[in-house]
Amino acid sequence: MLMRRKLIMFSIGVVAAIGFVGCASDDHADRDSHKRTTGRYIDDKVLVQKVKAALGDSDVYKFPDVKVNTYNGTVQLTGFVDTTEQKAKAEEIARNVRDVASVQNQIALKGETERVRDRNDVNHDLNRSSTNRTVTIEK
Repeated sequence: MLMRRKLIMFSIGVVAAIGFVGCASDDHADRDSHKRTTGRYIDDKVLVQKVKAALGDSDVYKFPDVKVNTYNGTVQLTGFVDTTEQKAKAEEIARNVRDVASVQNQIALKGETERVRDRNDVNHDLNRSSTNRTVTIEK
């Protein structure tokens, strides 16, 4: 009798748990529909590797400072290159990789960032020299 009662209670618990899990996944499906599925996430990771390999296989340019990210088949290129031709070539290479839906090219030119850095260094040096003045009083 005790064994039968335990079996019934266990069965009721299993049925209730399955019911709750089924309802929970249905409730979240609409709210989380904008998120990637596991399959899409894996596809995006594979796509990153394909684009990186294609950029590395280029005969003319090598792209060691370009980073690749993907989301739902959209490739995002970031990082730095020396010329506008390299920037355009990186985008072209990424677009030609199979399964790439679109490309967002956010690569910056190294020369532009150096100019900004040089300007900031000059301003920093000016600020430092004006705040660290030493006054010598002769007697």
